[in-house]
Amino acid sequence: MSRRREDAFFGMHFDFHAGINQENIGENCDPKTIDRLLREVKPDYIQCDTKGHMGSTSYPTKAGYPAPNMKGDILRMWRDLTAAHDVALFAHHSGVWDNNAILHNPDWAACDKNNQKSEQKISVFGPYADELLIPQLIEMANDYRLDGVWVDGECWAVIADYSHWAQDAYLRKYNANPPGPSDDDFDTYLNFCRDGFRDYVTHYVNAVHSAAPHFQITSNWMYTSFMPEDPAAPIDFISGDYSPNDSVNSARFEGRCIAGQSKPWDLMAWGFSIGNGLRCVKEYEQLCQEAAAVIMLGGGFQFYNKQLIGTVQEWAIPMWAELAAFCRERETICHKAEFIPQVGVIYSEKAHYNNKKSLFSNSGKYIDELKGTLLSILDAGYSAEILMTHRILHDSNLNDYGILIVSDMNTIEADLRSALLDYVNQGGNLIVSGYDSAQLFLPYLDIDIIGGNDNPTPIYIEHENKMAPVISPYREIKLHSANRSFGKFYLTDDILGNSFTASSITNYGKGRIAGIYYDIGSYMKTKTTVVRRFIKGLLNELFIPRVSFNCAETIEISLMKNNGKICINLLNLEGKHSNSVYKSFDRVPPVYDIDISIKHPV
Repeated sequence: MSRRREDAFFGMHFDFHAGINQENIGENCDPKTIDRLLREVKPDYIQCDTKGHMGSTSYPTKAGYPAPNMKGDILRMWRDLTAAHDVALFAHHSGVWDNNAILHNPDWAACDKNNQKSEQKISVFGPYADELLIPQLIEMANDYRLDGVWVDGECWAVIADYSHWAQDAYLRKYNANPPGPSDDDFDTYLNFCRDGFRDYVTHYVNAVHSAAPHFQITSNWMYTSFMPEDPAAPIDFISGDYSPNDSVNSARFEGRCIAGQSKPWDLMAWGFSIGNGLRCVKEYEQLCQEAAAVIMLGGGFQFYNKQLIGTVQEWAIPMWAELAAFCRERETICHKAEFIPQVGVIYSEKAHYNNKKSLFSNSGKYIDELKGTLLSILDAGYSAEILMTHRILHDSNLNDYGILIVSDMNTIEADLRSALLDYVNQGGNLIVSGYDSAQLFLPYLDIDIIGGNDNPTPIYIEHENKMAPVISPYREIKLHSANRSFGKFYLTDDILGNSFTASSITNYGKGRIAGIYYDIGSYMKTKTTVVRRFIKGLLNELFIPRVSFNCAETIEISLMKNNGKICINLLNLEGKHSNSVYKSFDRVPPVYDIDISIKHPV
């Protein structure tokens, strides 16, 4: 291959999730169109379909269950053509989600507490990896000479499993029967199942690497917002496909969750939007904006369009070539760049998994608050990154950051809180946001909590003589003498009513701690200029960033370093990207008159 995955920057993904009994595979084999695609777009790699969630392979496997009556070997076509163009070839191959494997081997299925077998999800404690997944991956690596695999349907598909495989493993480890969903120690079983998934991935990656050392593997969405953990399993790179709709905001968040994980990474855009049962190919301008949101953070970019069972949408190739050129123009500046510390948003592993009933997901109140908090800071004009627990405790020099921010959470690791307080004591600035977080840091905020509402409630933030609503729980607080307030909120959009302290700032050691007594993550669902300016005003009270700008329109900044140079990346956030009515759009309004201030030396 021309580039290994760690050096690859621009890729394309084509899958179609073959049906169990699909019989038309290969009838559209079109080497001429694929050759044109590779010649004009010039990707670093292609990811093509080998097995979707239904479990039938789209190539004539000798190690499993191929779709019947194939008309041609699509995988061989892709390999021959990509090799001729010196382009790497990766498989899109479903893992935990495999209907056909269960159809042929019902005993491999994961089960619920009532022994009801899943028709989709395999047990990671059973023989599936050894008897099917590993042989197929080795077959693709050695017989087809593929360069790697993007394993789909993994952490987000695995379920709490009560199959006899899982129960026997639990009994061996704990000498007890597994607890059920209504038991007090159910979290113990969820963690056991999470460990089972981690062990499953580690096992198949090591087995395939042993047989095919060149073959690079990822389990999609592992060590991302779905799994905010230290990347301990031996995957070669981190990747996932962000939301097909509201994609720019999804990429802004997901990219920052991965960028600090110290592994090669990329994110995949959907090349089409979905809704109302329709699929609409996105326009060039739309895809450029989505790509920019990723590459400005140092990652690689790929995008997904459906493979037409042996060919692709030829009419879109010129547009895709333009998209590739847009990305290539920025490759030497952006690829593998790293953040220059400015603002760090804390992602607590403990808070993420607390009271979660699924094994791995990126949904729920804590994730919503975290994402909304990040977006409010980015929209306020600050370069910000996400810092996960393991990175704070083991890798990061927190003193390099001007501000650290805790979004609303109802629990936190004791050593993480200690690290944050030590950072403040040495001169740092910490913002603690939200109804629950205020309680976690109460002794250090220098306030008394005298009331509030723990239910999401309309409140009205007042800043610079304007008011705007958010829907959030809130705290009523009383300031101590050493504390000072910043901002107010009301329960109506009229200053004639009673006002409450929106934020407070107090000294702690050599630094300062600010509390915000509503959930600023609610900004994600109710974006207003007043709230954005309130956040910017509070940040400016605590820290003057190394790079700042003034602009009438909404742009995003990332302050990066790459090859010994300082890189200031600006993302134009104007346009219709977050409007669900627009499935495609061909114009992002240009932004002019940006005044940028840079501290020297940075």
